[in-house]
Amino acid sequence: MFLLYNTESEEHSSPEEMAAWGRFEALLAECGGKISGAALQPTATATTVSIRNGETLVTDGPFADTKEQLGGYYVLECADLDDAIDLAAHIPWAPTGHIEIRPVLDLS
Repeated sequence: MFLLYNTESEEHSSPEEMAAWGRFEALLAECGGKISGAALQPTATATTVSIRNGETLVTDGPFADTKEQLGGYYVLECADLDDAIDLAAHIPWAPTGHIEIRPVLDLS
């Protein structure tokens, strides 16, 4: 799974960035490894739920109060970590944000 972090900014919907996302999606279609992916609504729409001492706590906003926020994700089939790193380097947010790569846990 690729977790995409960046600042929330209007610049992320510029025509240039949208074109870069189109090129990345074309690369994924070419390599055939995309399982799923989506952009997330802004953090203002987030709700965080936790249980403490048997009590359900609900907080508006994301869990982490940081400059960068989780903005989207991809689940991609990769041959190995090197393949995943190569794909992550093509994600348009890589130059300005962070791409966290994490294997999905197989619970079968």
